[in-house]
Amino acid sequence: MEALQFLNQSSQEERRRVETLDEYHVLDAPPANAFRRITRLATRLFDVPIAMVNFIDQNEQWCLAAQGLSARSTPRNVSFCAHAIESDDVMVVPDAKKDPRFASNPFVTGEPGIRFYAGAPLIAANGHRLGTVCLIDQKPHDDFDDGDREALTDMAGVVMDELSLRRFAVDLNASKEAFRASSKQTKRILESITDAFFALDDDFRFSYVNARAEHMLDASREDLLGHHIWDAFPDAVGSTFQVEYERAVEQQETVEFVEYYPPLDVWFEVHAYPFRGGLSVYFKDVSERIEAQRDLHRKQNLVDAIVGTSVAAIVSVDAKTGAFTFSNPRAEEILGIGKDAIGKHQSEIGTLKALDGSPIDEDAWPFYDIVETGRQVRDLRLCLVRADGEERLISVSGAPLMGPRDEEVQQVVFSIIDITEQVQRERELKEAKEEAERASRLKSSFLANMSHDVRTPLSSIMNLTELLSMEAPEELQGRISLIERSGLRLLNTIDSVLDLSKIESGSIEPDLQRIDVTDELLGTIEIFRPQATQKNIELVGDIPSASIYAVLDPAYLHRISDNLIGNALKFTPDGGRVTVNLATEDHHVVIRVSDTGVGIEDEFLDDLFEAFTRGPGSMNKQGSGLGLAIAKRLTELLDGEIDVDSTLGEGTTFTVRLPIGDAVPPHDDGHLH
Repeated sequence: MEALQFLNQSSQEERRRVETLDEYHVLDAPPANAFRRITRLATRLFDVPIAMVNFIDQNEQWCLAAQGLSARSTPRNVSFCAHAIESDDVMVVPDAKKDPRFASNPFVTGEPGIRFYAGAPLIAANGHRLGTVCLIDQKPHDDFDDGDREALTDMAGVVMDELSLRRFAVDLNASKEAFRASSKQTKRILESITDAFFALDDDFRFSYVNARAEHMLDASREDLLGHHIWDAFPDAVGSTFQVEYERAVEQQETVEFVEYYPPLDVWFEVHAYPFRGGLSVYFKDVSERIEAQRDLHRKQNLVDAIVGTSVAAIVSVDAKTGAFTFSNPRAEEILGIGKDAIGKHQSEIGTLKALDGSPIDEDAWPFYDIVETGRQVRDLRLCLVRADGEERLISVSGAPLMGPRDEEVQQVVFSIIDITEQVQRERELKEAKEEAERASRLKSSFLANMSHDVRTPLSSIMNLTELLSMEAPEELQGRISLIERSGLRLLNTIDSVLDLSKIESGSIEPDLQRIDVTDELLGTIEIFRPQATQKNIELVGDIPSASIYAVLDPAYLHRISDNLIGNALKFTPDGGRVTVNLATEDHHVVIRVSDTGVGIEDEFLDDLFEAFTRGPGSMNKQGSGLGLAIAKRLTELLDGEIDVDSTLGEGTTFTVRLPIGDAVPPHDDGHLH
């Protein structure tokens, strides 16, 4: 076992020795001239005919320089040098024929007839013996003393120094080439990276600046290289840039930071790495990222403010577990849940019912519908019976939050409004509306019955008055005329009340026809002209000569124009003026009736179109107070509008705007079909 271990160790040592020989590259390209000089010097110094420089590999002895003998290689098993490298000392064989190791050696018994041999091992820096510088003679020598041994050892040292210098030179050249290649590669990398880069020496002067840094710093390499960074960028003195760069150098540690540089209006993200003799700085413009972060922060603050101040309860529910993941402060007021609700199942808020009180099973809640369909729900009105027993009417809107690939619902967000008071008001308004409609029907029925009951005897009175006027003496005609006028006034009032009642009940609809508004309005003016003449009022028709057609109900148009012109004449004093104007504007017929009458007080204008409303100046004027109310409602039935402009003491203008409609040619009966 010990013998085997020794053999293994010996084999490993030999392998490492041969590897060391290969590292010197001496067999491939030996320094032949230097070795030949050494062999020539050796033959003269030691007075021998033959000197050699030999190296031993695994199987051969290689002669790289020889004086007095021509040889290239020798098998290792017959090599004297193979024995010499087994020791660090000089091996001396005074007479080979007397040495049992070499007496039968072919180089002893044959050419070159070796009798004397002395060999000093060539020892590498790691201790391995690579070969020898040896001396040979064909005659014995018994005078090779210690001085000679020392001289031969020094000569072997000179050989190794030559090899070491050569190896160093080769390695140095290789290192230089590698450095140059590495520098070129480094430069290519630094110029191609997306980051800006510069290097500073130990005095904080620029030693390298890549193209990206030139662009980002708005300065050329020529202006930066060799210059002190704080001279080139004085605004950075005392800033985070200076503090962090100096800290990196002093503490020899990497620093990373984000800082704003005002002169360039840029946010920089900086990574600075110290090295022996300087600092490497990589940086990039992150202004857009910072602005995006700020914008996101502003939006988040806005969302937080909206959610926090919302009148609605806002909650989110996990789609898989049905547990609350978020709730705003309003949720506690409406749903009765607080921050401790996070993680609790949504069913813990209570139960849901329809507004009519019918219960809703949990699997029919809006949450499950949204999760299943992925669709929103809006304004779903429900009744919530909270866990504390309080009942709230709520309006629920919900939307799904999908996963990153929109493949499934991950969260459901709800906005829930308390509509308890709103629903109560709606119910009250509905009841009030129904009551008002019932009262309106009763009123209409009452007015219709009353009008019928009054009209019948009134007709008899009017007939008797007409008979009396034909038979009564002259002195009674004035009283009979008063009865007749009062009857007519009462009859007009009854007709107006009936008309208004029909309009308000919606029992009449306009009979739309294509009519010549110009012609209709001229006819109305002529009807009122005798009344104007009687009051010494100038009635002017500012009507275009060309016909203006519109799709209207002629009866409605007559009633509107009659009321407006009649009103104007009624409130215009003798000697005044009433003007009726007709025009078209924006596909509308526009009728304006202006007077130079007493005008209308401002505080009365808001109630002017209300039924049975009469101004302070109309108490001594005949009328029912229904004319303008009827005119307004008829205008609205024709999809038009009416307004008034009045100045007290100067006059009033009523303006009616009616849509022209599709004024297509009429059929033979004059109606549109």
